[in-house]
Amino acid sequence: MRQLLSTTLLLFLLVGLPLHVRAAEELHAIREKASTSKFYERALEFFTKKIPEAFERKLHSSQEYIELILEIFKEKGIPEDIAYLPFIESGFSPLSIGSGNAVGLWQMVKGTARQYGLRVDQYVDERKDPVKSTHAAANYLNDLYRMFGAWDIALAAYNAGDGKIRRLFSRDQDKSSVRLPEIINRYLAKLMAVSTVAKDPESFGIKPPESGGAEEREYREITTNRIISLAAIAEKYNTTVREIKGLNPALLTNRTPPYRYVIRLPN
Repeated sequence: MRQLLSTTLLLFLLVGLPLHVRAAEELHAIREKASTSKFYERALEFFTKKIPEAFERKLHSSQEYIELILEIFKEKGIPEDIAYLPFIESGFSPLSIGSGNAVGLWQMVKGTARQYGLRVDQYVDERKDPVKSTHAAANYLNDLYRMFGAWDIALAAYNAGDGKIRRLFSRDQDKSSVRLPEIINRYLAKLMAVSTVAKDPESFGIKPPESGGAEEREYREITTNRIISLAAIAEKYNTTVREIKGLNPALLTNRTPPYRYVIRLPN
């Protein structure tokens, strides 16, 4: 959700999908509409012909999180194609830091993260927690969908900021005739191209991940109420600091926060 577009860009070269395309069709229409199909085809070619090895690496990285994301999205009624949004946002890296200090799988900025219940302070950054951040992103996406009434426009707002998209669809305009800027259409087409290839990589000459998905890591939880070194916790529970940090990527130091916090530990 990096703030990639200035107001000038949003108001320039308005070409794209009309708002009235219904939710059941709007994402797949990106592949076929005259104004976006060319970007979709170019994205397919780029991923499968220009950077197939890089695509394979990211596809492999996605396996650790895609089932989790699909499960949460199904629960919240979000189209499964959108589950591949971290592919283009973060490369499916929960530790990714982008422009504007956007962080995590979903590249959330601090304000949005805190608005949707994620803690971001000197001790933890829950934008880096795949489970918590995915719930937050799903709630944000649903709010954007309710705000704009279409998933393509919701994704445009996720990318550019809902304030900028609201201004684009101002009361004084016929919403059915408003077109999205080319830069957003490229973003939408890129997402759909990723989803298309990820669902059937072999048909595009892309090597599928060796396993059907990463094995779910089992863990237990403990609650801490004060600062404790992870080394002390690791010794007490017969694990390592590295394993604790792997299960708790939101922790910014090798200590627990000074407030009540739930820590995952390997079984």
